[in-house]
Amino acid sequence: MKAVIMARNFVFDGCDATAMLKDAGFEVTNISDTVLTAAETAEALADADAVINGFEPMNAALLAQCPRLRLISVRGVGYDYIDGAFCREHGIGITRTVGTVGGAVSEQVMAYILYFARQVHRMNAAMQRGEWQRIMTDGAAGKTVGIVGFGEIGQAVAKKAEAFDMRVIYYCRTPKTALPYRFVSLDSLLAESDYVVLALPLTAETRHLIDAAALKKMRSDAVLVNVARAGVVDTDALKEAVETGNIRGAAVDVYEEEPCTDSVLKGVPNILLTPHTAPFTKANFIAMNRLAAQNVIRYFDKTVEDKYLVV
Repeated sequence: MKAVIMARNFVFDGCDATAMLKDAGFEVTNISDTVLTAAETAEALADADAVINGFEPMNAALLAQCPRLRLISVRGVGYDYIDGAFCREHGIGITRTVGTVGGAVSEQVMAYILYFARQVHRMNAAMQRGEWQRIMTDGAAGKTVGIVGFGEIGQAVAKKAEAFDMRVIYYCRTPKTALPYRFVSLDSLLAESDYVVLALPLTAETRHLIDAAALKKMRSDAVLVNVARAGVVDTDALKEAVETGNIRGAAVDVYEEEPCTDSVLKGVPNILLTPHTAPFTKANFIAMNRLAAQNVIRYFDKTVEDKYLVV
């Protein structure tokens, strides 16, 4: 059987995920480091039994040209860039690396919060200019983190925020009654939070969930953090909200088209932009890559765990 690697950063020193597939008897082809046209991608996947995918779009037009494909192993947890309906109709399984991303993503969320809470970057800049400029900051302790979406990533953010003596509230479709955090409505969360963290999937229902009206419900000293998907936020409305002082600032790690170097948010004071790096640590990618490979192996020997299966 043949496995094609589309996910970038699947092969690097210290990661044995490719060797795992080969040891299990798979022929492995890596196309992640090559820029391919749509036709070239379809040709590369034409005889694939499995694909390991990062954020590479897999629409019906492409999938229709993959007659042997039986599994898309997602290296990550989001899969909104895959045509799930086509997969269900044609018996193509989708697996995810559930349980691997929360630690790294929540770590970066806390970095964003501390960026705004302690202003270390401004004090460093002053010191580098030869100025002794101390800033009395608000700090993080005692502030409220409102988390929208309370799955693996949201819960990991909650644990880290608690360690900084922050108050945690959350909103999601189904309250997590077994967890020691307060569930609130979205409107209440927006009104109460010093930091609003988006950690929910992009669906038809969540697209532009955070629009101009939602941003107006936030406090003027609040910060929006988006590590979910770009489409959850109306980017133009976010830009206006920060520029007009409707909210204090934002940290954004996700974009409609990636790579992105021309975001409309670029150059806006108090908006921190990073190039989709929340999960981007060596340890995390080793864990995700290994689990993505294991999901391929176990899917075909029918031992993959249900928690990793989407369809």
